[in-house]
Amino acid sequence: MKQMKVAFRIFFLILAVTVAATAQTSQVTAIRAGKMFDPKSGTNLTNQVILISGDKISDVGSADSVKIPAGAKVIDLGSATVLPGLIDGHVHLTDVQGGLQHQMMVALFSATSSLNAGYTTLVAMGSHGGGYADVELKKAIQAGLVKGPRIITAGPIINITMPGNAAFPLLNSPMEQDIEVNGADQMRGAVRELAKYGAEHVKIHTTGPFYFDKDGKMYNQPLPTRDELAAVIDEAHRRGMWVASHTYGGEGLKEAIDLGLDNIQHATAANDDDIREIVAKHLPITTTILDHRQDEPDDLKQWAPYSRYRLVQVTWKKMLAAGVILGWGSGSAPPPGRVYNKECNCSHGVQGEMFPVFVQWGASPVYTLRMATTVNAQIIRMQDKLGTIEKGKFADIIAVSGNPLEDISEMQRVKFVMKGGDVIRNDMSMGGMMMSH
Repeated sequence: MKQMKVAFRIFFLILAVTVAATAQTSQVTAIRAGKMFDPKSGTNLTNQVILISGDKISDVGSADSVKIPAGAKVIDLGSATVLPGLIDGHVHLTDVQGGLQHQMMVALFSATSSLNAGYTTLVAMGSHGGGYADVELKKAIQAGLVKGPRIITAGPIINITMPGNAAFPLLNSPMEQDIEVNGADQMRGAVRELAKYGAEHVKIHTTGPFYFDKDGKMYNQPLPTRDELAAVIDEAHRRGMWVASHTYGGEGLKEAIDLGLDNIQHATAANDDDIREIVAKHLPITTTILDHRQDEPDDLKQWAPYSRYRLVQVTWKKMLAAGVILGWGSGSAPPPGRVYNKECNCSHGVQGEMFPVFVQWGASPVYTLRMATTVNAQIIRMQDKLGTIEKGKFADIIAVSGNPLEDISEMQRVKFVMKGGDVIRNDMSMGGMMMSH
Protein backbone atom coordinates (compact mmCIF):
# COMPACT_ATOMS: atom_id res chain seq x y z
CA MET A 1 0.00 0.00 0.00
CA LYS A 2 2.81 2.33 0.98
CA GLN A 3 4.54 1.59 -2.33
CA MET A 4 1.28 2.36 -4.16
CA LYS A 5 1.00 5.73 -2.36
CA VAL A 6 4.57 6.57 -3.32
CA ALA A 7 3.80 5.56 -6.90
CA PHE A 8 0.68 7.78 -6.94
CA ARG A 9 2.66 10.69 -5.50
CA ILE A 10 5.28 10.27 -8.22
CA PHE A 11 2.53 10.02 -10.84
CA PHE A 12 0.80 13.20 -9.67
CA LEU A 13 4.12 14.99 -9.37
CA ILE A 14 4.90 14.10 -12.97
CA LEU A 15 1.35 15.11 -13.95
CA ALA A 16 1.71 18.46 -12.17
CA VAL A 17 5.02 19.14 -13.91
CA THR A 18 3.47 18.17 -17.25
CA VAL A 19 0.44 20.41 -16.71
CA ALA A 20 2.69 23.29 -15.65
CA ALA A 21 4.85 22.80 -18.72
CA THR A 22 1.77 22.61 -20.93
CA ALA A 23 0.38 25.77 -19.37
CA GLN A 24 3.67 27.49 -19.99
CA THR A 25 3.85 26.42 -23.62
CA SER A 26 0.19 27.32 -24.20
CA GLN A 27 0.76 30.90 -23.07
CA VAL A 28 -1.14 33.12 -25.50
CA THR A 29 0.63 36.09 -27.06
CA ALA A 30 -1.44 38.88 -28.59
CA ILE A 31 -0.17 41.45 -31.09
CA ARG A 32 -2.04 44.71 -31.52
CA ALA A 33 -1.50 45.96 -35.07
CA GLY A 34 -2.51 49.47 -36.11
CA LYS A 35 -2.08 48.35 -39.72
CA MET A 36 -1.70 44.79 -41.02
CA PHE A 37 -0.80 44.04 -44.62
CA ASP A 38 -3.06 41.42 -46.20
CA PRO A 39 -1.43 40.04 -49.38
CA LYS A 40 -4.72 38.55 -50.57
CA SER A 41 -6.57 41.87 -50.77
CA GLY A 42 -3.42 43.91 -51.28
CA THR A 43 -4.49 46.35 -48.57
CA ASN A 44 -3.63 47.30 -45.02
CA LEU A 45 -6.32 46.21 -42.55
CA THR A 46 -6.61 48.54 -39.58
CA ASN A 47 -6.85 47.93 -35.83
CA GLN A 48 -6.13 44.20 -35.90
CA VAL A 49 -5.41 41.68 -33.16
CA ILE A 50 -3.31 38.56 -33.75
CA LEU A 51 -3.45 35.74 -31.18
CA ILE A 52 -0.57 33.29 -31.06
CA SER A 53 -0.39 29.93 -29.26
CA GLY A 54 2.90 28.08 -29.45
CA ASP A 55 4.35 28.65 -32.91
CA LYS A 56 1.02 29.12 -34.71
CA ILE A 57 -1.54 31.86 -35.17
CA SER A 58 -4.69 30.84 -33.28
CA ASP A 59 -6.88 33.77 -34.33
CA VAL A 60 -6.69 37.09 -36.15
CA GLY A 61 -9.19 39.83 -36.90
CA SER A 62 -10.39 43.28 -35.93
CA ALA A 63 -10.02 44.35 -32.31
CA ASP A 64 -13.81 44.36 -32.09
CA SER A 65 -14.11 40.70 -33.05
CA VAL A 66 -10.99 39.10 -31.53
CA LYS A 67 -10.83 39.37 -27.76
CA ILE A 68 -7.50 39.13 -25.97
CA PRO A 69 -7.76 36.44 -23.26
CA ALA A 70 -6.89 37.17 -19.64
CA GLY A 71 -3.23 36.52 -18.85
CA ALA A 72 -2.07 36.90 -22.43
CA LYS A 73 1.21 38.61 -23.23
CA VAL A 74 0.41 41.69 -25.28
CA ILE A 75 2.76 43.23 -27.83
CA ASP A 76 1.40 46.62 -28.84
CA LEU A 77 2.94 47.69 -32.14
CA GLY A 78 1.01 50.96 -32.22
CA SER A 79 0.61 52.48 -35.67
CA ALA A 80 3.31 50.30 -37.28
CA THR A 81 2.56 48.19 -40.36
CA VAL A 82 2.59 44.49 -39.55
CA LEU A 83 3.34 42.00 -42.35
CA PRO A 84 3.84 38.26 -42.81
CA GLY A 85 7.44 37.11 -42.38
CA LEU A 86 9.35 37.44 -45.65
CA ILE A 87 10.59 34.51 -47.72
CA ASP A 88 13.91 34.89 -49.56
CA GLY A 89 13.69 32.33 -52.34
CA HIS A 90 17.39 32.25 -53.25
CA VAL A 91 20.25 32.40 -50.76
CA HIS A 92 23.60 30.71 -50.12
CA LEU A 93 24.52 30.34 -46.46
CA THR A 94 28.05 28.99 -46.85
CA ASP A 95 31.17 29.41 -48.98
CA VAL A 96 34.16 27.35 -50.04
CA GLN A 97 36.49 28.73 -47.36
CA GLY A 98 37.75 26.67 -44.40
CA GLY A 99 36.47 23.47 -42.82
CA LEU A 100 33.18 22.36 -41.32
CA GLN A 101 33.49 24.53 -38.17
CA HIS A 102 34.03 27.61 -40.33
CA GLN A 103 31.13 26.66 -42.59
CA MET A 104 28.73 26.26 -39.67
CA MET A 105 29.70 29.65 -38.20
CA VAL A 106 29.32 31.33 -41.58
CA ALA A 107 25.95 29.62 -42.12
CA LEU A 108 24.64 30.73 -38.73
CA PHE A 109 25.86 34.31 -39.24
CA SER A 110 24.31 34.48 -42.72
CA ALA A 111 20.99 33.04 -41.58
CA THR A 112 20.62 35.22 -38.50
CA SER A 113 21.58 38.37 -40.44
CA SER A 114 18.70 37.73 -42.84
CA LEU A 115 16.33 36.74 -40.02
CA ASN A 116 16.98 40.03 -38.22
CA ALA A 117 16.06 41.85 -41.45
CA GLY A 118 12.66 40.14 -41.58
CA TYR A 119 13.39 37.04 -43.69
CA THR A 120 11.88 34.36 -41.51
CA THR A 121 12.23 31.73 -44.26
CA LEU A 122 15.32 31.21 -46.42
CA VAL A 123 15.51 28.90 -49.42
CA ALA A 124 19.08 27.61 -49.69
CA MET A 125 20.12 27.27 -53.33
CA GLY A 126 23.28 25.23 -52.99
CA SER A 127 25.98 25.17 -50.34
CA HIS A 128 28.87 26.36 -52.57
CA GLY A 129 31.39 24.13 -50.85
CA GLY A 130 29.62 23.95 -47.50
CA GLY A 131 28.45 20.36 -47.94
CA TYR A 132 25.35 19.74 -45.85
CA ALA A 133 25.90 22.67 -43.48
CA ASP A 134 22.43 24.03 -44.32
CA VAL A 135 20.85 20.73 -43.26
CA GLU A 136 22.84 20.62 -40.00
CA LEU A 137 21.98 24.23 -39.21
CA LYS A 138 18.30 23.53 -39.81
CA LYS A 139 18.48 20.62 -37.36
CA ALA A 140 20.15 22.82 -34.74
CA ILE A 141 17.47 25.49 -35.15
CA GLN A 142 14.66 22.94 -34.92
CA ALA A 143 16.26 21.45 -31.79
CA GLY A 144 16.35 24.90 -30.17
CA LEU A 145 20.15 24.94 -29.88
CA VAL A 146 20.34 28.22 -31.82
CA LYS A 147 17.81 30.77 -33.06
CA GLY A 148 17.43 31.03 -36.80
CA PRO A 149 15.00 31.23 -39.71
CA ARG A 150 13.16 28.40 -41.40
CA ILE A 151 15.62 26.93 -43.87
CA ILE A 152 14.53 25.03 -46.98
CA THR A 153 17.63 22.92 -47.56
CA ALA A 154 19.46 22.01 -50.77
CA GLY A 155 22.86 20.65 -49.70
CA PRO A 156 25.47 20.68 -52.49
CA ILE A 157 24.52 21.46 -56.09
CA ILE A 158 24.32 18.58 -58.60
CA ASN A 159 26.38 19.29 -61.72
CA ILE A 160 27.88 17.54 -64.69
CA THR A 161 31.64 17.75 -65.13
CA MET A 162 31.73 21.52 -65.61
CA PRO A 163 33.72 23.45 -68.18
CA GLY A 164 35.99 25.95 -66.44
CA ASN A 165 39.52 26.64 -65.24
CA ALA A 166 39.93 23.99 -62.55
CA ALA A 167 43.43 23.07 -61.41
CA PHE A 168 44.60 19.62 -62.48
CA PRO A 169 45.21 17.52 -59.34
CA LEU A 170 48.86 16.48 -59.62
CA LEU A 171 49.15 14.95 -56.14
CA ASN A 172 45.97 15.50 -54.15
CA SER A 173 42.49 15.52 -55.55
CA PRO A 174 40.84 18.82 -54.55
CA MET A 175 37.52 18.71 -52.77
CA GLU A 176 34.73 19.34 -55.26
CA GLN A 177 32.20 21.95 -54.21
CA ASP A 178 29.36 20.19 -56.00
CA ILE A 179 28.24 16.62 -56.53
CA GLU A 180 29.88 16.01 -59.92
CA VAL A 181 28.14 13.28 -61.94
CA ASN A 182 27.47 12.41 -65.57
CA GLY A 183 24.74 10.39 -67.23
CA ALA A 184 21.12 9.85 -66.23
CA ASP A 185 21.83 6.99 -63.81
CA GLN A 186 24.49 8.95 -61.91
CA MET A 187 22.12 11.93 -61.78
CA ARG A 188 19.51 9.73 -60.11
CA GLY A 189 22.12 8.50 -57.64
CA ALA A 190 23.06 12.09 -56.78
CA VAL A 191 19.42 12.97 -56.04
CA ARG A 192 19.20 9.94 -53.77
CA GLU A 193 22.33 11.09 -51.93
CA LEU A 194 20.74 14.50 -51.32
CA ALA A 195 17.59 12.84 -50.03
CA LYS A 196 19.63 10.54 -47.79
CA TYR A 197 21.38 13.42 -46.03
CA GLY A 198 18.29 15.55 -45.53
CA ALA A 199 18.14 18.01 -48.43
CA GLU A 200 14.58 19.05 -49.25
CA HIS A 201 15.08 20.12 -52.83
CA VAL A 202 17.62 19.80 -55.64
CA LYS A 203 19.69 22.58 -57.23
CA ILE A 204 21.26 22.05 -60.65
CA HIS A 205 22.88 24.28 -63.29
CA THR A 206 21.35 23.94 -66.75
CA THR A 207 23.55 26.69 -68.23
CA GLY A 208 27.22 27.46 -67.70
CA PRO A 209 29.81 29.67 -69.43
CA PHE A 210 28.35 32.63 -71.36
CA TYR A 211 29.32 35.66 -73.43
CA PHE A 212 27.74 38.62 -75.23
CA ASP A 213 28.33 39.12 -78.96
CA LYS A 214 28.98 42.52 -80.57
CA ASP A 215 25.22 43.06 -80.97
CA GLY A 216 24.46 42.35 -77.31
CA LYS A 217 23.01 38.86 -77.73
CA MET A 218 23.85 36.61 -74.79
CA TYR A 219 25.04 33.07 -75.56
CA ASN A 220 24.82 30.44 -72.81
CA GLN A 221 26.43 27.01 -72.93
CA PRO A 222 23.94 24.25 -72.04
CA LEU A 223 25.15 21.76 -69.43
CA PRO A 224 23.21 18.53 -68.74
CA THR A 225 21.64 16.67 -71.63
CA ARG A 226 17.88 16.45 -71.84
CA ASP A 227 18.00 12.86 -70.54
CA GLU A 228 20.19 13.88 -67.57
CA LEU A 229 17.93 16.79 -66.63
CA ALA A 230 14.79 14.67 -67.05
CA ALA A 231 16.31 12.02 -64.76
CA VAL A 232 16.99 14.61 -62.03
CA ILE A 233 13.44 15.96 -62.20
CA ASP A 234 11.85 12.50 -62.23
CA GLU A 235 13.97 11.13 -59.38
CA ALA A 236 13.44 14.25 -57.27
CA HIS A 237 9.67 14.01 -57.68
CA ARG A 238 9.82 10.32 -56.75
CA ARG A 239 11.53 11.35 -53.50
CA GLY A 240 9.00 14.09 -52.74
CA MET A 241 11.49 16.83 -53.65
CA TRP A 242 11.32 19.66 -56.15
CA VAL A 243 14.03 20.97 -58.48
CA ALA A 244 15.51 24.45 -58.82
CA SER A 245 17.97 25.44 -61.52
CA HIS A 246 20.57 28.09 -62.28
CA THR A 247 19.48 28.98 -65.81
CA TYR A 248 20.27 32.08 -67.86
CA GLY A 249 19.02 31.34 -71.39
CA GLY A 250 19.41 29.44 -74.64
CA GLU A 251 19.07 25.67 -74.94
CA GLY A 252 19.51 25.14 -71.21
CA LEU A 253 16.49 27.36 -70.51
CA LYS A 254 14.38 25.84 -73.28
CA GLU A 255 14.97 22.32 -71.94
CA ALA A 256 14.09 23.43 -68.39
CA ILE A 257 10.85 24.99 -69.64
CA ASP A 258 9.98 22.02 -71.84
CA LEU A 259 10.52 19.54 -68.99
CA GLY A 260 8.51 21.71 -66.58
CA LEU A 261 11.34 22.29 -64.11
CA ASP A 262 9.79 23.39 -60.81
CA ASN A 263 11.71 26.55 -59.90
CA ILE A 264 13.86 28.26 -62.55
CA GLN A 265 16.29 30.83 -61.18
CA HIS A 266 17.43 33.90 -63.11
CA ALA A 267 16.14 33.47 -66.73
CA THR A 268 18.35 36.49 -67.44
CA ALA A 269 18.38 35.96 -71.21
CA ALA A 270 14.85 34.60 -71.71
CA ASN A 271 13.55 35.65 -75.13
CA ASP A 272 9.97 36.36 -76.18
CA ASP A 273 9.30 32.72 -77.17
CA ASP A 274 10.65 31.52 -73.82
CA ILE A 275 8.43 33.96 -71.93
CA ARG A 276 5.33 32.86 -73.86
CA GLU A 277 6.07 29.22 -73.02
CA ILE A 278 6.78 30.04 -69.35
CA VAL A 279 3.39 31.76 -69.06
CA ALA A 280 1.59 28.92 -70.88
CA LYS A 281 3.07 26.33 -68.50
CA HIS A 282 2.57 28.49 -65.36
CA LEU A 283 6.23 28.07 -64.41
CA PRO A 284 7.67 30.40 -61.75
CA ILE A 285 10.83 32.42 -62.36
CA THR A 286 12.93 33.77 -59.49
CA THR A 287 15.24 36.46 -60.82
CA THR A 288 18.14 37.60 -58.65
CA ILE A 289 19.30 41.11 -59.58
CA LEU A 290 21.68 42.53 -56.97
CA ASP A 291 24.24 39.85 -57.83
CA HIS A 292 24.08 40.94 -61.48
CA ARG A 293 24.56 44.54 -60.38
CA GLN A 294 27.61 43.53 -58.34
CA ASP A 295 29.07 41.68 -61.35
CA GLU A 296 28.38 44.51 -63.82
CA PRO A 297 31.85 46.16 -63.69
CA ASP A 298 33.51 42.88 -64.70
CA ASP A 299 30.86 42.26 -67.38
CA LEU A 300 31.42 45.73 -68.84
CA LYS A 301 35.19 45.21 -68.96
CA GLN A 302 34.57 42.31 -71.35
CA TRP A 303 31.40 43.23 -73.22
CA ALA A 304 30.62 46.94 -72.78
CA PRO A 305 28.04 48.34 -73.23
CA TYR A 306 26.38 44.97 -72.45
CA SER A 307 26.02 43.25 -69.07
CA ARG A 308 23.78 40.79 -67.27
CA TYR A 309 22.36 43.60 -65.11
CA ARG A 310 21.38 45.70 -68.13
CA LEU A 311 19.89 42.66 -69.87
CA VAL A 312 17.94 41.43 -66.85
CA GLN A 313 16.17 44.78 -66.51
CA VAL A 314 14.74 44.36 -70.02
CA THR A 315 13.91 40.67 -69.51
CA TRP A 316 12.29 41.13 -66.10
CA LYS A 317 10.07 43.97 -67.34
CA LYS A 318 8.94 41.75 -70.22
CA MET A 319 8.15 38.88 -67.85
CA LEU A 320 6.23 41.22 -65.54
CA ALA A 321 4.15 42.55 -68.43
CA ALA A 322 3.51 39.03 -69.75
CA GLY A 323 2.18 37.76 -66.41
CA VAL A 324 5.00 35.37 -65.47
CA ILE A 325 4.83 34.10 -61.87
CA LEU A 326 7.76 36.05 -60.44
CA GLY A 327 9.34 34.94 -57.17
CA TRP A 328 11.57 36.96 -54.84
CA GLY A 329 15.15 35.79 -54.37
CA SER A 330 18.21 37.82 -53.50
CA GLY A 331 21.14 35.55 -54.30
CA SER A 332 22.67 36.65 -50.98
CA ALA A 333 25.83 34.78 -50.01
CA PRO A 334 28.76 35.26 -47.62
CA PRO A 335 31.44 37.80 -48.57
CA PRO A 336 33.63 38.11 -50.53
CA GLY A 337 31.38 36.25 -52.97
CA ARG A 338 28.40 38.56 -52.59
CA VAL A 339 28.59 42.09 -51.21
CA TYR A 340 25.50 44.19 -51.91
CA ASN A 341 26.40 46.86 -49.36
CA LYS A 342 30.04 47.91 -48.99
CA GLU A 343 29.41 49.61 -45.66
CA CYS A 344 28.48 46.33 -43.96
CA ASN A 345 30.50 44.17 -46.41
CA CYS A 346 27.44 41.93 -46.64
CA SER A 347 24.46 40.82 -48.66
CA HIS A 348 22.52 38.90 -46.01
CA GLY A 349 20.43 41.44 -44.10
CA VAL A 350 20.43 44.14 -46.79
CA GLN A 351 18.61 42.31 -49.59
CA GLY A 352 15.56 44.53 -49.03
CA GLU A 353 17.08 46.92 -51.55
CA MET A 354 15.48 44.71 -54.19
CA PHE A 355 12.02 46.02 -53.30
CA PRO A 356 12.56 49.60 -54.56
CA VAL A 357 14.49 48.33 -57.61
CA PHE A 358 11.51 46.21 -58.68
CA VAL A 359 9.20 49.19 -58.12
CA GLN A 360 11.52 51.31 -60.32
CA TRP A 361 11.17 48.62 -62.97
CA GLY A 362 7.39 48.92 -62.99
CA ALA A 363 6.03 46.67 -60.23
CA SER A 364 3.63 48.07 -57.65
CA PRO A 365 4.63 47.93 -53.97
CA VAL A 366 1.81 45.41 -53.41
CA TYR A 367 3.18 43.21 -56.20
CA THR A 368 6.67 43.14 -54.69
CA LEU A 369 5.32 42.32 -51.22
CA ARG A 370 3.32 39.44 -52.66
CA MET A 371 6.46 38.15 -54.39
CA ALA A 372 8.20 37.78 -51.02
CA THR A 373 5.17 36.34 -49.22
CA THR A 374 2.29 34.55 -50.96
CA VAL A 375 4.00 33.92 -54.31
CA ASN A 376 7.15 32.49 -52.73
CA ALA A 377 5.09 30.41 -50.30
CA GLN A 378 3.35 28.84 -53.28
CA ILE A 379 6.61 28.30 -55.20
CA ILE A 380 8.13 26.36 -52.27
CA ARG A 381 4.80 24.55 -51.69
CA MET A 382 4.24 25.93 -48.20
CA GLN A 383 1.24 28.16 -48.91
CA ASP A 384 -0.75 26.38 -46.20
CA LYS A 385 1.86 27.34 -43.56
CA LEU A 386 3.46 30.61 -44.70
CA GLY A 387 2.85 33.81 -46.64
CA THR A 388 -0.10 35.39 -44.84
CA ILE A 389 -1.14 36.21 -41.28
CA GLU A 390 -3.99 33.71 -40.96
CA LYS A 391 -5.31 31.27 -38.40
CA GLY A 392 -3.37 28.00 -38.41
CA LYS A 393 -0.26 29.36 -40.10
CA PHE A 394 3.13 29.82 -38.50
CA ALA A 395 3.41 32.97 -36.39
CA ASP A 396 6.06 34.49 -38.64
CA ILE A 397 5.37 38.21 -38.32
CA ILE A 398 7.38 41.38 -38.97
CA ALA A 399 6.70 45.11 -38.70
CA VAL A 400 7.98 48.40 -40.09
CA SER A 401 7.34 51.90 -38.73
CA GLY A 402 5.86 53.39 -41.90
CA ASN A 403 3.59 52.21 -44.70
CA PRO A 404 5.38 50.18 -47.40
CA LEU A 405 2.40 50.57 -49.74
CA GLU A 406 3.30 54.26 -49.89
CA ASP A 407 7.08 53.94 -49.47
CA ILE A 408 8.46 50.53 -50.36
CA SER A 409 11.89 51.47 -48.95
CA GLU A 410 10.34 50.81 -45.52
CA MET A 411 11.11 47.14 -46.23
CA GLN A 412 14.78 47.99 -45.76
CA ARG A 413 14.06 49.12 -42.19
CA VAL A 414 12.32 46.19 -40.48
CA LYS A 415 11.97 46.93 -36.75
CA PHE A 416 10.12 43.89 -35.39
CA VAL A 417 10.66 40.21 -36.17
CA MET A 418 8.79 37.21 -34.77
CA LYS A 419 9.45 33.69 -36.01
CA GLY A 420 7.16 30.90 -34.85
CA GLY A 421 5.85 32.97 -31.95
CA ASP A 422 9.37 33.79 -30.73
CA VAL A 423 10.28 37.50 -30.73
CA ILE A 424 13.66 37.81 -32.44
CA ARG A 425 13.88 41.59 -32.29
CA ASN A 426 11.65 44.50 -31.26
CA ASP A 427 13.02 47.95 -32.02
CA MET A 428 9.76 49.78 -32.53
CA SER A 429 10.16 53.41 -31.50
CA MET A 430 6.74 53.43 -29.85
CA GLY A 431 7.99 50.84 -27.42
CA GLY A 432 6.40 47.76 -28.88
CA MET A 433 5.77 46.97 -25.27
CA MET A 434 5.07 43.54 -23.89
CA MET A 435 2.64 43.42 -21.01
CA SER A 436 0.23 41.02 -19.36
CA HIS A 437 -3.41 41.49 -20.19
